[in-house]
Amino acid sequence: MKPLSLASRLALQITLTGAALVALLIGLSYWVLERQLELRAQEEITAKLAQIDHGLEEDMKARMGQSWQHVLRDTVLGHDNLSITVIDDTAKTPIFSSGQFANAPELLYVVVNSERNYLDWTTANGVQMLTGHERVQVPGLAPMTLLLSQDRSADQRLVVAFLRSALVTVPMLLIVIGLGGWLVAQHGLKPLRRFRALATKVSTQDLSPRIHSDRLPRELHALAHSLNVMLDRLDAGVQQLSQFSDDVAHELKSPLSNLIGKAQVTLIRERSKEHYREVIEASIEELERLDRIVSDMLFLAQASQASPALKFEQLSLGSEARRVCDYFEIIAEEAGIATTLKGDAVIAGNRLMIQRAISNLLSNALRHSNSGGTVELEISDEKADVISLVVSNQGATIKPEHIPQLFDRFFQSDGMQPRGAGLGLAIVRSVMNLHKGQVAVVSEGGRTTFELTFPRHA
Repeated sequence: MKPLSLASRLALQITLTGAALVALLIGLSYWVLERQLELRAQEEITAKLAQIDHGLEEDMKARMGQSWQHVLRDTVLGHDNLSITVIDDTAKTPIFSSGQFANAPELLYVVVNSERNYLDWTTANGVQMLTGHERVQVPGLAPMTLLLSQDRSADQRLVVAFLRSALVTVPMLLIVIGLGGWLVAQHGLKPLRRFRALATKVSTQDLSPRIHSDRLPRELHALAHSLNVMLDRLDAGVQQLSQFSDDVAHELKSPLSNLIGKAQVTLIRERSKEHYREVIEASIEELERLDRIVSDMLFLAQASQASPALKFEQLSLGSEARRVCDYFEIIAEEAGIATTLKGDAVIAGNRLMIQRAISNLLSNALRHSNSGGTVELEISDEKADVISLVVSNQGATIKPEHIPQLFDRFFQSDGMQPRGAGLGLAIVRSVMNLHKGQVAVVSEGGRTTFELTFPRHA
C-alpha cells in the first residue's frame, strides 16, 4: 500500500481533530439545550403552581372554598400542554382531573413511588412529561395532592430537530475542514519543495546549490542553515580531495618517470657494472622519495580522519620535544647547528602524532637554518587557556605572500621547502586540528618562528 503524502496526513489529522471538536461541541450543545429546556419547564410549572395557590387563596376568602375546581380549570384553560390531577391523600385516588394526560396511569405510579418535587415520566405513547406536585388544603375537605403536568413534546421535537440538523451538517463541515486542512498543509509545506529541488540539483560534479533561508519559517531556518553548512563542508572536502589527487599524481609522476627513464636508457645497450650500480643507487633514492611521500600521505590521512578511539594520554611536552631533539642531534652536528630547549608543560594528546609534528618543524628548521646558527625550542604555559611550543631559527625570510599557503599539501616555496614532498607542514596542521589546537608562523628579519598552541583543558 502506497503511504500517504505528508499533506494528506496533515489534512487527515486536521479532519479527525475537527471531527472530535465538532462532536464535543454538539454533545455540549445538546446537554445545554436539554438542561435549559428542562429548567424552563420547571420554571413554568413553578409559576403555574404559584398561580393556583394564589387563586385558591383568593377563592377561599371570597366564597369559602365552594369553587376550587373552577379555579383549577381556569389555570389550565387555553394551555393544551398542561394537565391537572388532584389526588386524595387518604384514598390515593384522583378526585379531580383536567387535561389530556390528567388520568394517565403512569402518572399515578410515578407519584406514588417518588418523593421529588419534579417528576420526569413518559406516557404509553412515548410522550415525555414533567410533573410538579404540592399539597393543598381546601376547608371542609381532606388533605389533597395537586399534580401539574406539562407535555414536553415540543421540547422533544426541538431536540430531535437539532440532532437531525447536526447529523446533516457535520459531514459537510468535515469535508470543508478536510479540504481546508489539505490546502493549508500544501501551502505550509511549500518551503520543503526547495529542499527537494536542492536535492535533485546536488551532485559530485556540482555542489554549489544552496537553500535561501531568508523567507523560510523559523522551524525550517535552522534546518536550511545546517544543510547549507553540510554542503559547504562537502564542497570543500570534494575540492580538497580533487586537488589532493591532482597533487599526488603530480608528485608521484616525477619519480616514477625518472625510474622508468633511467631503466629504459640503461637497457638500450650493455653497461658496465659501475654504471648499473649508479643507476640502481639513483633508483633507490627515487624509491626512498616515493616511500616518504606514501608514508606522509598515510600519516596525513590518519591525522585528518582520526578515529574517536585514537589514544590520547597525558604527555610531558618537554620530554617529547627532548626525545625529538636527541633524534636529530647527529644531523644538527653535521650541519653545524645547535638546538636548545626551554620549559615544560603537560598536555593531553597522542604521543606519535605530537612527536611527528615536532619532528617536522625541527626538520624544517634545521634544513633552513644558517650554518653555525641555533634552533630554539621554547615551551610556555603562562597563558591561562593554552600551552605553546615555539620553534624558531635564523635563515631565509619567507615571502609574505607564501605564508598563507605554507600549510597546504604539496606546497613548496623557494624560501621554505626546496626539497621534500611538501607534506610536512600539512601534517603539522592536521595534527594540531586533531588536538583542537592551532599552528602559526611568523617570518621577519631572517628569523622564522612556528608556534604550536594546545588547549590547556583538551
